[in-house]
Amino acid sequence: DVLIDSQKGVRIVAWGRTANNANAKTVKVFFGTQVILTTVLTVSQAGTWRIAGTVHRTGASAQDWECSLLQGGTTTLIDVENGSATQVDTAAIVVKCTGEAVADNDIVQEGLQVDFVS
Repeated sequence: DVLIDSQKGVRIVAWGRTANNANAKTVKVFFGTQVILTTVLTVSQAGTWRIAGTVHRTGASAQDWECSLLQGGTTTLIDVENGSATQVDTAAIVVKCTGEAVADNDIVQEGLQVDFVS
């Protein structure tokens, strides 16, 4: 029932690390079925990454979102994305962060925190 009033929403924070190899690595954040961040991470470096985003209700089953990623290591990467979503807010909305890579431990998520904001 967090999204029953306009301008209420959720804050999403996720963090982890990447393996030092040349394997392709992509991280995504989902708010329901809406992808709110897709970033291809820098390869060939032992790195850390942090994602922070917010999703706010703008109307019935309508949301605005922003999400950013910072990857640290030998090379720093920054990605900022924003947009609108139409997730049904009278049902459960799953928030998740996924990694697409070649081998186990190419991308390791060490934490995911979701807070409610008003």
